[in-house]
Amino acid sequence: MTSLPRRLFWLAFWVVGFAVAMTGLLLYFKYQSVFTGLQRDRILLVAREIDEIAERDLSLGQDFWGIDTLPEVIERRRTAETFLQAIDVAGPDGRIAYASDMSRMGSSLPPEWMPLVTKPAPLAAFSPSRDEAVVSSPIRNGFGQVAGYTVVRYGRELEHEAMAKFTREIVFACGVSWAGFTLLLFALLMAMRRRIEGVFGRAADAVDGTGPVPAALAQELGRAGERFAQAERLLHAAGSPR
Repeated sequence: MTSLPRRLFWLAFWVVGFAVAMTGLLLYFKYQSVFTGLQRDRILLVAREIDEIAERDLSLGQDFWGIDTLPEVIERRRTAETFLQAIDVAGPDGRIAYASDMSRMGSSLPPEWMPLVTKPAPLAAFSPSRDEAVVSSPIRNGFGQVAGYTVVRYGRELEHEAMAKFTREIVFACGVSWAGFTLLLFALLMAMRRRIEGVFGRAADAVDGTGPVPAALAQELGRAGERFAQAERLLHAAGSPR
């Protein structure tokens, strides 16, 4: 491979490689965003179901710490979703009133969670560790005041498995695309190179008189020759003695 074709090959290699890599990264992060969003929305449905039951009982005048229906609902939702790790219902101060793990009742949410859980938003979602994520939503009483929070913890194993599988698939697809489009672009560049060299070669032969002159170029050369001849006659007439 001569110098120019080698350069054209590496040009195609890196241009296609950059484009494929950026596309692969975009697809990776887009897939991750969609997957985590769907999983978070699924958990939010669980939290909102608990919120609605608690808010209904609060609107009937029940005390937050005496809602008898919540433990059964929490246990049912906990067993229905296998990837759920824990469901806690805490008061405004973070003390847990109801929990899927009975040993947690009366304890407090981690202090570092409280700024995220209590922020004024309809939903709080965060990941305290690589393998765990948290979704929380507020419980409001009949006056619209925050009476507590539903905090749902779930594992991220499904997310990691899905992302690992998608990564293998996207790497394979990007590798095949990289190789295929590199060869295609290289072939196009080589075809353009041969075409350009052919045009310049024919033009050089026409100028040297060793090759046929293209019709379009012959017309231009003919008109140029006529102008030169006319100019020569004018110069000759101007220089001849009167």
